[in-house]
Amino acid sequence: MAEQSMQKKRGGKNRSEAVLEAARELFFTQGYNGTTIEQIAKKAGYSKRTVYLDFLNKDDVFISVCAVGMEILLARLRTLELECLPIQEFIDQFLQVLSAYSREHPNYLRMFCIEATPRVIANCSEAVRRHVGELERAGFRIVVAQVEKAVSEGIIPPIDPWEAAGIFIGSVTGIVLLSLGGSQTVFSQETLETMGKKAGWLLWRGMCQSPVPQ
Repeated sequence: MAEQSMQKKRGGKNRSEAVLEAARELFFTQGYNGTTIEQIAKKAGYSKRTVYLDFLNKDDVFISVCAVGMEILLARLRTLELECLPIQEFIDQFLQVLSAYSREHPNYLRMFCIEATPRVIANCSEAVRRHVGELERAGFRIVVAQVEKAVSEGIIPPIDPWEAAGIFIGSVTGIVLLSLGGSQTVFSQETLETMGKKAGWLLWRGMCQSPVPQ
């Protein structure tokens, strides 16, 4: 009866949605290590046993919340007019989207870039692992497609597009993540965002050069 009453207060959300909403608030404020499944259940208005009807464990809940953040970022990247954008303009817009996302959703970025370790992901259900894997690949494909386009147009020499996308995204994201931590004691958030954009362009110019010998 108490659980039914709580669901009504939550505006008719289904059980899993209510759990994810409660979990997101706790993970945002307390982080992965500071949050327990008991706290999530209590905040959602359910028993711990009820939470396990929809989620395998805390890691399953955590990565499911991460997936929501990934979906938001992917949706923004998909608004770019990829087919008609010159590669240079794509880089500018990609970096603008990532920079804006880091300002508006820093907690999501921290969660899936720092706290979502391989161990946490491995401890999830197969369905959740598959879902986040598909989201990650979809995001990479956006950059991969642009690298392939640049290669086909002779703008950059032949290069493994997935490897190039990994280097580009990893390097730029790494600098953006600095703005979420103590590095602001050295650089301001605005400076770090500018550095992230410069890093993206430096990487791009490097790709335009002859490949590094193996």
